[in-house]
Amino acid sequence: MLQSKDMFNIPKEKIGTEVSNLVVYSLPFTMVTLFFVSYAFEILGRKMTLSISFLATSLMYFLMPRTAPSYTWLLVVRCVIGITMAAPLAHPLIADYVHRDSRGKAIALCGLGIVVGEIAAISLFKLNTMLDMNFYDSFTTSSIMIFVASIYFFIAIKDPDLYHLH
Repeated sequence: MLQSKDMFNIPKEKIGTEVSNLVVYSLPFTMVTLFFVSYAFEILGRKMTLSISFLATSLMYFLMPRTAPSYTWLLVVRCVIGITMAAPLAHPLIADYVHRDSRGKAIALCGLGIVVGEIAAISLFKLNTMLDMNFYDSFTTSSIMIFVASIYFFIAIKDPDLYHLH
């Protein structure tokens, strides 16, 4: 997308630097947001915090190719994604729902789920379902999948009774 003449038209020799900038500039926003996410989980609850996070992320994914040809706007959207995905990175669900003796296994399964999810995502690309799409359709499809995840989390997550747990 960065190299495409129809999108950002970044020269091939600068692609590595620009991709690195997208990650490096978004990291401070993610790190600062992580300080406040715990308050959001306590004030809004687990369900609302995660649902809003994924909903906002789906909007940012939808906007990402639509920032072309402005690399600056792409960088802004990437920084916002760093903010919106801070909550899923620091969720307390394992501590809330898994017995103390089984938390190590739960964290291992969570890590395994991330790997399986990455393999599934790569498989979607390998099956040419998204490879043949233009950037707009590809990001729209990803955005819809993230939006569906936000609805799922809104339905599936039950906020724990924090008074009972303490």
